[in-house]
Amino acid sequence: MKKNKIHNNIKNTGFKVPKDYFALLEDTILSEIKLKERLSDPGYKTPDNYFDSLEDKIMNAVQPQKEVKVVQLFTWRKASYVAAIAASFILIINIFFNNNKDITIKNIETASIENYILNEDLETNEFASLFTKEDLSEVRLITDGYNSETLDNFIFDNLDIEDFITK
Repeated sequence: MKKNKIHNNIKNTGFKVPKDYFALLEDTILSEIKLKERLSDPGYKTPDNYFDSLEDKIMNAVQPQKEVKVVQLFTWRKASYVAAIAASFILIINIFFNNNKDITIKNIETASIENYILNEDLETNEFASLFTKEDLSEVRLITDGYNSETLDNFIFDNLDIEDFITK
């Protein structure tokens, strides 16, 4: 490896002094001292008893002189009127422009029918209206002369809800 040679003959230090700095230095220092002597008084003075009465002045300015009535821009009453109008428009549009007027058992979801059958207390006549004559003739209980309670028990015990829905 080669050793780098160090140059000790630096002629430029990198610092520069402004032109006529040392000639004007004494005048600059003396003028600042004279200026500070003249301005011994800052010029600001608080009035007598200013801080004694300051708190009372602030409290009088902060306290309202009279009650101000607040008018709300948004009220729940107005919002309910707007919601009712919007709901009525949606209902009217849905009634008049609904093209799907052919509602059948096949169009209704299976889960909705299951929930209806399970959650409603159906009478025998209502429950029988879910079946066609062909469905009831396959059961063969009607011709045997059983009473309606026995028929209900048989249907609830032996048949699944899916059997009613898929037919």
